Amino acid sequence: MSTVSRHSNNCTVRQANSGKEVTGEVMAFNEGRNLTVVINKSVKILMNWNGRVYEGKAAGMDFESNGPAITRTQTASRG
Repeated sequence: MSTVSRHSNNCTVRQANSGKEVTGEVMAFNEGRNLTVVINKSVKILMNWNGRVYEGKAAGMDFESNGPAITRTQTASRG
């Protein structure tokens, strides 16, 4: 048996200072390592895992995210 992990295409990104939340499109995702999110199809934010949340900086502001929703599925060989 093996496990297949899939993540959603969107995630919530929070501005650390104001707490304002927006939905960003996931461009690249490595669970527990890094997350690249595009906001409004114009701002790209590279975020790194700090052990609790993904965090990154863009335009002089700090951003945080819990990352995209992850679905894990157990698969079995046929036969």
